[in-house]
Amino acid sequence: MYNLCCISNELKEDGYSFQSMTWKRFNELRDTLGIKQTLHELGTRWLNNVCVTYKIIKHCYNNGWGYRISSDLFPVLTHPDFKNYISDVPQYQDIMETFKDISNDNKTWNVRISCHPDQFNVLASEDTSAVSKTIRELSLHSWIMDQIGASATYHNPINIHVNCSKGSLAEIAERFMYWLDLCMPSVKNRLVVENEDKGIWNVENLYNYFHVPYGIPITFDNLHHKCNPGLLSEYEAIKICSSTWYDYKPLFHYSESDPDNKNKRAHAEHPTCKPCSDDYDWDIELKGKDKAIRMISLIELAEQAQELNLGY
Repeated sequence: MYNLCCISNELKEDGYSFQSMTWKRFNELRDTLGIKQTLHELGTRWLNNVCVTYKIIKHCYNNGWGYRISSDLFPVLTHPDFKNYISDVPQYQDIMETFKDISNDNKTWNVRISCHPDQFNVLASEDTSAVSKTIRELSLHSWIMDQIGASATYHNPINIHVNCSKGSLAEIAERFMYWLDLCMPSVKNRLVVENEDKGIWNVENLYNYFHVPYGIPITFDNLHHKCNPGLLSEYEAIKICSSTWYDYKPLFHYSESDPDNKNKRAHAEHPTCKPCSDDYDWDIELKGKDKAIRMISLIELAEQAQELNLGY
């Protein structure tokens, strides 16, 4: 199964798009309008984003896709200086009712839901303020997953990078796990780690320092592995990662390098081929979003037709 990541370009063309607000803008509105009106403006954006999420999940169901929810549904909320709660906006009840509708409908739709908090989340950081912000972000993502009825299991993973190189591999892993143990069970029961496109956290090191001692599943990212393979072939890396997901179907990431960009880590708009195996679910990280998934499906059909022709 192929999964749409965050934004549906097709729905965006129909006017369904996410809305944001920076911390700077929040303070400007608060100074101009007062906190009551500013919370109203913020709540309008939050409600819109939850409603757009509902629309996209239905869109994914109609197309047989999974969905990675956006990491920006609640702008400002986890800022360390924000002193309010979700329940403080006047749209709170509408937000919670929409979450309930998503949860109820997805009991029938069975769209596989995941999330991928931004890379500034560094659970192994030596900076405790950065760790505190990461824990807030992970808690919010887990709360959202709970509200939409996603199971607190690796079927509905929260995927993050280790994104830290300060200390030995074992020391970094120990710091990471120390702070993870202080997170809510619904975070711990979903959290998986992903191989990175540069640095020390390739598949081999994640396996040896996160899965073997701590049992954390590993997300395989094909483009990251291409950029930072370590000693493993792609086949070997995929087999190792797939072995870490217990009885859950692995959810991996697929993209290709942008041919027009000198940086091989830059993601292409559209595919030239498809993920190497149907044994796993794949988040499609190509910038073309819906269209990219449809093109992969066409490539898949063309390959199947060729196999049939070769059989004559």
